[in-house]
Amino acid sequence: MSPIQAALAFVLITVGEMAGVMVTMKTAGRYGRRLPQTGALIALLATAAYGLQISSSEADLSLPAMAAPLLLLGLAFGTIGGPLADLSLSRVPHENAGSASGLFNTSIHLGMALGTALTALVFFSITGGSPSAAVNREAFTHVLWWIGGAFAAMWALMFLLPTRTSSKTD
Repeated sequence: MSPIQAALAFVLITVGEMAGVMVTMKTAGRYGRRLPQTGALIALLATAAYGLQISSSEADLSLPAMAAPLLLLGLAFGTIGGPLADLSLSRVPHENAGSASGLFNTSIHLGMALGTALTALVFFSITGGSPSAAVNREAFTHVLWWIGGAFAAMWALMFLLPTRTSSKTD
């Protein structure tokens, strides 16, 4: 991909994420953990579809061919990220809210750093630094299956979240 095409791919994810956040804002917590769980399932399905699309295609993928999976991934990220903080921190006492929020944000950043490092580790362990398009395609597809597994685990772990956010008047 050219730098412009790569930038447009990130724009597609961002547009999808904005749509997911708008869905989250409009539902205002009515669905509790079901909304981020749905987002995790959408992300899993989009990742699987993307992996199948890449592994079955001999030609290079174009940005239009990647648009649907990227938009769906963004939508999923928006529906996961929006309510996750509220659900995770809903039962924290008010006097501990600052510390809990800091711990939550630190955990999110740690997860992003570890996720990036681990996916790079898997990718480069397969490619061995090879510039071959076929080897890179195989490595990228392999990484997508790992990421799909992480989304499945995320979905399952969300059953540990409260069913709904508790209001301060409860």
